[in-house]
Amino acid sequence: MEKPAEISSKASIGMLKRIPGGDVHMGSRFHPREERRIVHLAEFEIAHAPVTVNQYSAFLESKAFEQERWWSQEGWIWLMGDSDGWGRENRRLPDGWEAQAKHPYRPVVGITWFEAEAYCNWMTYQKKRPVHLPSEEEWEYAARGEDGRPFPWGELFDASLTNTLESGLLEPVDAGSLAGDTSPFGVLDMAGNVQEWTASRYSPLPGEVLPAQVLVVARGGSFNDSVFGSRTSYRRAYPPGYFYPYLGFRVVVGIVK
Repeated sequence: MEKPAEISSKASIGMLKRIPGGDVHMGSRFHPREERRIVHLAEFEIAHAPVTVNQYSAFLESKAFEQERWWSQEGWIWLMGDSDGWGRENRRLPDGWEAQAKHPYRPVVGITWFEAEAYCNWMTYQKKRPVHLPSEEEWEYAARGEDGRPFPWGELFDASLTNTLESGLLEPVDAGSLAGDTSPFGVLDMAGNVQEWTASRYSPLPGEVLPAQVLVVARGGSFNDSVFGSRTSYRRAYPPGYFYPYLGFRVVVGIVK
């Protein structure tokens, strides 16, 4: 019988921000993908910044990633090399891990949705609380607050507040280090630095040409995105086995009552 991973003293969720529940206005008029709608969300807690290289390294060092119990069936198939790796040579380490390890406080990137999901499952065991990727509705609400603002800080874009192409940084910076990129709830890095996986599946619009497979929504802008893609309502869709040097994730923690 496979033994569970031992509790890791290094496993850390980081600071959490509590987001109140209620009816939330989503979307915008600026892109067909951004359907305007009202959704009801329960109260939740979200990490104030993306998962960092240092936090993800605890998952790797524990060897938990080698245990099937943390993976979905599709994720385990991917890890074992039985599905498309999109050019990934080593599926047991994030892409470009050697370079990433030199910057422990930057957001971890170069990982697939499958790896992010497995990390969350492992953290659930570590913390004895439900840890998961945010739904795109949770992500958007945490980013824009109750007034539906297009950027976490307000109505107008300001390149000095965040890490996008306009900022000219051209690489990730330490998670949460740009204090201006802060939502009304105190959540950081929602407009720039790195894009983030969510738990939500994407349904293509009529006539939209995308890979004929399961697609997952990613939210937020990055150092590789322009102002339009950094808006709080902007949506992207990737196959769960994709990975990019500008794509990471953050976690949501369920509130146990």
